[in-house]
Amino acid sequence: MNLRKWMTLFGTTILIGGGAALITGVIMMVCDPNFQIGGAKGWTFNVIMMALAGLSFGAFAHMGFFAYLMLNYIARSIIKRPYLWVALQGFVALFVLAEIVYWTHDSEFPPNAFWIVPLLLLIGALAVALRKVKETTAGAWIPTLFFMIAVTTIEGLPGFRSGGLWTQLTFTLVPIFVCNAYQILRLHHILSVPRAAQKLEAGAGSH
Repeated sequence: MNLRKWMTLFGTTILIGGGAALITGVIMMVCDPNFQIGGAKGWTFNVIMMALAGLSFGAFAHMGFFAYLMLNYIARSIIKRPYLWVALQGFVALFVLAEIVYWTHDSEFPPNAFWIVPLLLLIGALAVALRKVKETTAGAWIPTLFFMIAVTTIEGLPGFRSGGLWTQLTFTLVPIFVCNAYQILRLHHILSVPRAAQKLEAGAGSH
């Protein structure tokens, strides 16, 4: 990892956030004509505000990604047995799903939100984790689930505090989830050693 790669990841994540928010926002406006961003009036201004909000979602998601990497580094340094840290991440992920049920049950959100929101988040996280495992190792299962569930939920807290507006919750969570999925799936490509270097190291080791 170097500064150039990190800045590329940061810039791409912001752009993805803007694009995801724009697409999600337009769909929300079609489903709910009263859906607005910051009280904006008119389609054109709303679209611009959605894109700008998406850029901020991307930046926020990247901050959360960096915080997770730091947490992971510190935890692995402190906890000498790796499986304990993995188990803790799994427990926290389940706890966060239960918290979502608690936040949305008997609230101003639609009646079925208390099980639909955590279920969709879990399915999406499982899909990302499956892709991550295929590209890396089986050990990536729980950490990826933890990141996609716990970190995404923390970053999307403003949506849960929107006063029961399902459109606002969707508009907040979807772009952040997409940004986090991109970052976690891109990380091992950024950190991987180029094939040419791997061959060089292998050749050097054979002598």
